[in-house]
Amino acid sequence: MLTILTLNILLMIVYLSHWDWNLYKSRKDIVASLNEKTFIAMSPEGDYTTELIETYHKFIEWKINRKKIIDIKGVKNLIKNLKTLEDGTIVHSFTLRTGILYSIANIFIKNKITGVLSVNGLGYLFSNNLKAKVLKIIVKLFITRLFNKSFNTIIFQNINDKNTFIEYSRFKGDTYLIPGSGIKLKNFIKKDDYSNSKTKVIFASRLLYDKGINNYIELVNKMADSDLDFYIAGEIDKGNPNSISVSELEELKQLSNLTYIGTLNIEKELHNYDISIIMSSYEGFSRILLESLYVGLFCISNNIPGTSWQKEFKNSVLINNNDVNKFINEINHFNKNNFSKVDAGTNRDLIKNKYSNEIISSKYNEIYNELKKY
Repeated sequence: MLTILTLNILLMIVYLSHWDWNLYKSRKDIVASLNEKTFIAMSPEGDYTTELIETYHKFIEWKINRKKIIDIKGVKNLIKNLKTLEDGTIVHSFTLRTGILYSIANIFIKNKITGVLSVNGLGYLFSNNLKAKVLKIIVKLFITRLFNKSFNTIIFQNINDKNTFIEYSRFKGDTYLIPGSGIKLKNFIKKDDYSNSKTKVIFASRLLYDKGINNYIELVNKMADSDLDFYIAGEIDKGNPNSISVSELEELKQLSNLTYIGTLNIEKELHNYDISIIMSSYEGFSRILLESLYVGLFCISNNIPGTSWQKEFKNSVLINNNDVNKFINEINHFNKNNFSKVDAGTNRDLIKNKYSNEIISSKYNEIYNELKKY
């Protein structure tokens, strides 16, 4: 039986990403809510391939080397894959990098397919990294010319990213703001026990410089004499130029006042902690922040466009300019005995009504039904 959110007319929709994680962790629940029989996953094989095969109607392997900024063989394989699609197919690309690769491949195909791009965050290309600044200048003309030909629609997660990218790319198609990719509420164990003898502070993220990992290590070192337990969860991202190296990860593991826990099952394990720290320099819409608020943690975040929505929530604080000393002050002021469970419940109600998987899926559904007219 098809769900209420099923597309009025069944269209094949390809979810495309250069990383299989993007199509599983952030998109699987949307696929299930709409109608998995209409969705195809196209990505490289990886840690989540089995899950993609189980979640999507079909999986198509995209042979690409994520470690290369532009993999020519990967683009050729994408062209080959796209040529197999039927006319009328919607190809929904996730991340700006995937969008660039798709727009290159789109030059060489004649299929009548409709392109959609989700800009989850402007990411490396718009970072302060010197190489990224040079690359942004180089690809500007390319993006300006090809994105209008390749995409009917671009979806952004916050207004600042939208304004910045539209000015940069001169995109003239339809644009939408959809905050985040939703979370499936019933999957999470909610925190209801604040009786830990010691406050537990967690930093959960991909281990990227732009995610604030060095800022967090500075914070931990400055609080070495405090009576708190500090944890870090996440993995290095070998396909991202901003990732820490294997040797840097090994050095991190040797810190006596910090526990590295690797991959964290957010849905089942996040409730074991008390304070969630988000120190990113760039975010489209911070998923870990949303998850932490829903579970019931106290959240302290760097004040950027991808976290500024946090101010409508209780049990949370925004810090300007990633000021480590101000993060420390807020941690010191936190008193779990005075933590408001009533406010935690208020946060959950707000997320259910505004940011849940059902809400976000319905917005995607509206876009897909609009595109069927093309």
